[in-house]
Amino acid sequence: MFIVWGSTGFEKDLGDTVIQCDCSHCNNEVIMQGKQIGRKFTLFWIPLFTTSSSHYLLCPICGYGKELSKDVLAQYLVSTVETIAE
Repeated sequence: MFIVWGSTGFEKDLGDTVIQCDCSHCNNEVIMQGKQIGRKFTLFWIPLFTTSSSHYLLCPICGYGKELSKDVLAQYLVSTVETIAE
């Protein structure tokens, strides 16, 4: 009997920023995107749990971004404004 285990990467789209921001890399004024990027442990190709993850604010044009904590990123995103309004 054998056991197949490993890890797989994932990227989760968290939403867009409320206001336009200046990208310091490409100098465009854009609405930035919030993303969660990480890895999940897999057993027989079934993802079971997250082993690591980071939250980023990324430019949609050049892909350059900045790592932020989850709480700080939530302040920039549109989805949190809609949740507070409800």
